[in-house]
Amino acid sequence: MVWIESSQRDPRGVGMARILVVEDDMLIATVIADELGDAGHLVDVVANGAYALDSVREYRPDVVVLDLMLPRLHGWDFVEHYRDITGRELIPIIVVSAAGAITRSMEALGVRRFLPKPFEMTALTQAVDDVLREH
Repeated sequence: MVWIESSQRDPRGVGMARILVVEDDMLIATVIADELGDAGHLVDVVANGAYALDSVREYRPDVVVLDLMLPRLHGWDFVEHYRDITGRELIPIIVVSAAGAITRSMEALGVRRFLPKPFEMTALTQAVDDVLREH
């Protein structure tokens, strides 16, 4: 797990959040982590769904930014199983992927937004802000 902390404070008034980024492409993961860190959030990065489940066992992120096409444990498998760890508590999830779309059943499991790749980093930052305000 990579932990990235920003010393900047969030100017948008949503407050600092701890965000778990689950992305196997380290270039994309780094760009996402830098953008969210610059927005004032604490960001943890893991490269697959199994490590993401381990992270949820260690702490409760405020938001999960989740790719779907992951090694070891697919993103949807993470979505289906993380609540076993949290005692059915939902964690807001933002899916970022070139594959798939959000359905009502996914919303019931915590998926709040879907951003198709490629996406603008401002769209991701806005999605995180929106999810934090809603949660």
